[in-house]
Amino acid sequence: MTLHLINKSPARSSALNDCLSVLEFDNNSASAILLIEDAVYAALNRSSYAYLQEKIKSLAIPCYVLKEDMLLRGLHAGLIESFSIVDYAGFVQLSIDYNKVQSWS
Repeated sequence: MTLHLINKSPARSSALNDCLSVLEFDNNSASAILLIEDAVYAALNRSSYAYLQEKIKSLAIPCYVLKEDMLLRGLHAGLIESFSIVDYAGFVQLSIDYNKVQSWS
């Protein structure tokens, strides 16, 4: 069980796409994705990220976005339905719940 942390915006990094490609290949692993820092933009309902969001939906794995990073960037609404919002306490709990934490940048 792996929690995949993404911290870069898809506009500036291929980290999320690379992570999703690995997860597509290894579809039997119990994994989750947590978007933090600038990666939170990928959870917005924008057509520029539609291909990533379709990959996320097809994987049907738990996906989270860090509330504090959303609020810091002025993002209050418009998340796609695939993502759940977690606060710092939720981030810590996810880190405990998963055996490994893999950071992508």
